[in-house]
Amino acid sequence: MSKSSHQRQNQIKEGRLEIVSQLYKRGYSYRKIREEVMRRLDLSTYSISTVQKDIDTLLKEWRENRINDTNDLLELELARIDETVKELWEQWEKSKEDYTRSTRTQKGAPVRNEGNENGSQGQGEERLRTFSVERKTQNVVGLGNTAYIAEIRQQLAERRKLLGLYAPEKRDLSGSMSFAGFLMESGMLDAAEQEAGQQTATDAK
Repeated sequence: MSKSSHQRQNQIKEGRLEIVSQLYKRGYSYRKIREEVMRRLDLSTYSISTVQKDIDTLLKEWRENRINDTNDLLELELARIDETVKELWEQWEKSKEDYTRSTRTQKGAPVRNEGNENGSQGQGEERLRTFSVERKTQNVVGLGNTAYIAEIRQQLAERRKLLGLYAPEKRDLSGSMSFAGFLMESGMLDAAEQEAGQQTATDAK
């Protein structure tokens, strides 16, 4: 194999993996991934087994770039979140751009054609006769759609949950909960009652 052919194959593989990565994160089936890769890269062949090999390659790469001892499902979910956040940031930046909004208003009335091309009289067809067309343009200042920021925060929160970065939930001991209620809530009261029962039985002997 010549050097140029080898470089060409590597380029095709890199392009393949890029497309497979995007589609797999979005939940596409192997068959759909195969069809889309063949269409985008104009490939004559691309087997399902090669799709599987490409996905295995991606999973291995994702594992190497993540925390050790995590399973494939966790890796996939983290990769999906990263991809979603990236797209959300792009849409957020786009929502801050100014743009021009155009509208077109057409005024007219229906009229009926009398007869036909042969000169014979018939029912005729209705058509719309336009009297005027009004076009308006408006310059819109992009202030940014905060819905994108809210969704980004939600996605990052889900990411932190998957990575176990949140501290364990703490119980609020202030307020109306009594000390006895706290003991019952924590299970300590049951243990205390058992000890008290054992001590009473001992005293009675």
